[in-house]
Amino acid sequence: METLIENSKNNDIESFTNLIQSIENDLYRIALIRLKNIDDINDAMQNTIINIYKNINKIKNYQYFKTWAIRILINECNKIYKQKSKSNNYESEIDSLPSETHCINDIDNKIDFELALKNLSYEENLIITLKYNSQLSCSEISKILRVNINTVKSRLKRAKEKIKQYYERKEGLDELRNR
Repeated sequence: METLIENSKNNDIESFTNLIQSIENDLYRIALIRLKNIDDINDAMQNTIINIYKNINKIKNYQYFKTWAIRILINECNKIYKQKSKSNNYESEIDSLPSETHCINDIDNKIDFELALKNLSYEENLIITLKYNSQLSCSEISKILRVNINTVKSRLKRAKEKIKQYYERKEGLDELRNR
């Protein structure tokens, strides 16, 4: 990745394209948490890529490139969300979006997992996505979200507990139906 960043700083478009492609799925999943409208997600992604391109020369520590890019995306998503919320035109279109959750192959489990995630707050959902989809540590998540590491850990624990409770309730309902 260091080579791609260095080449991108030297205006190598192919390297920049490869760099963005290496983090694109993670960025999309994160945008999907905050923005439910596909057009808004695409706008956030586009604005993020433009900001990365314009500011790539400012990055000094290459190991934090992904963290830096995610922070830019979160700021873009928050801007769009606030603009849409003020105009009261923000509609939830989550059901019409294609899912990017590749780790769950079975469609029933996938739907169940998405329903479980809907029970989480925005912050909890974001932390779960950063931790398990983007494979970031609590320390890295803390830097991205600019919150104390203990806050990240407690939100992660709370989110996992909510997901566990969701599955326990679902399992109980399934047992009642099978009787």
